[in-house]
Amino acid sequence: MSTVVSKFGGSSVANAEQIRKVAAIVRDDPRRRVVVVSAPGKRSKEDEKITDILISCHARAAAGKDFRPRFALIRERYASIAADLGLGNDLEPVLDEVEASIAGGADDSAVVSRGEYLGAHLIARFLGAEFVDAAELIRFANSTAIDDAATDHAVRERLGGNGVVVIPGFYGAHADGRVQLFSRGGSDISASLIARALGAERYENWTDVSGLLSADPRVVTDPDPIAEVTYHELRELAYLGANVFHDEAVAPVADANIPIQIRNTNEPGHPGTMITSGASAEPRPAGTRTGVAGKTGFAGVLVKRSMLSKISDLPGQLGSVLGGAGIRLHHCALGSDSALAIVESAALDAAGVGVLKEIETLFSAHSVERTGPYALVGAVGTDLAVVPEVLGTVLTAFAAAKLPIHFVSSGYSRSSFIVAVDEDRYQEAIWQVYAATA
Repeated sequence: MSTVVSKFGGSSVANAEQIRKVAAIVRDDPRRRVVVVSAPGKRSKEDEKITDILISCHARAAAGKDFRPRFALIRERYASIAADLGLGNDLEPVLDEVEASIAGGADDSAVVSRGEYLGAHLIARFLGAEFVDAAELIRFANSTAIDDAATDHAVRERLGGNGVVVIPGFYGAHADGRVQLFSRGGSDISASLIARALGAERYENWTDVSGLLSADPRVVTDPDPIAEVTYHELRELAYLGANVFHDEAVAPVADANIPIQIRNTNEPGHPGTMITSGASAEPRPAGTRTGVAGKTGFAGVLVKRSMLSKISDLPGQLGSVLGGAGIRLHHCALGSDSALAIVESAALDAAGVGVLKEIETLFSAHSVERTGPYALVGAVGTDLAVVPEVLGTVLTAFAAAKLPIHFVSSGYSRSSFIVAVDEDRYQEAIWQVYAATA
């Protein structure tokens, strides 16, 4: 039987009502044999995050203080959900185990991971499924890198049966058993790695939205939903600033050509958004827009000198100086006597004026000045950057709105383009690009 790996986020497992929805979704398709879960999310704005409580428990225990009043909040939350699900005191032994591990000096990663650990135990009991600890499956080579070969082997060996298993996300372990957390989006990454190892038919990511939208709804009213997007387009949207699927969670399944489907636990009949390689998708006409995105917080470093363009590898040398000061070079536009580097304002602030003087000295420049602040705004779609009418329409719309453009980058990718505008006109620029690429 083929396998669908289903990951449920914090909002999907926040309380008993949501967990019942999860159970109905899992039972609806026998291919959903691998379930990865986050820790229960906040039930209200007043709720304290499970992870934050666990962090404080570890801090108090490490300082020799009584952490049990804080852990009582953890115990109450999980015990309450278990009772609401009709599980009685089934979870008490696991809660006792976690409390004892904190008292026994478990390290911070081990303690913080217990939110997912407890949640997976609870959901496994409710589903009548097997709990499998992520520490048995996800292998870290060091504090930041996954041991792919060891992970693939462990997953295939441990998850070879046909029954349903529930696995906590967000963490794995080193070869010696030490728990290691992912930096962020960890449960998504966990599920992606497991899907890759199993050669899953599909990786479902269940959350509280019905897929991705073509623009930020806080900026564009009622943006179009995205029914299907390619892995490449998703990465381009993320680069532009869209808050989309975690790139580290895309890579394992993209490499294995496993589609990702983003779906809504509260609206399980909605197809959501399918993320694929694009090879099997219905061809879209050139110039079709997938999404619009952008972000603020950029500045320019404008270098002026006669015959500046004659300097060999100017962008590389400029990027090296900026990189040495902890500044990432995002874009570079060159003219005969000038160059404009687009960088993050905060990084330039942190480096100070010294880096500008260093650039001036290196290139014997007439002047080096900071410009901006800017916002970068762009669009992604099918051959969007190479269809003349698309960018022409965008620039015409900007001109009509008297919206200055400081930088245009097109052609580095057939599927996207970027423009730099005054930061205080960011939202207007998003609107203009969205309307012009409709």
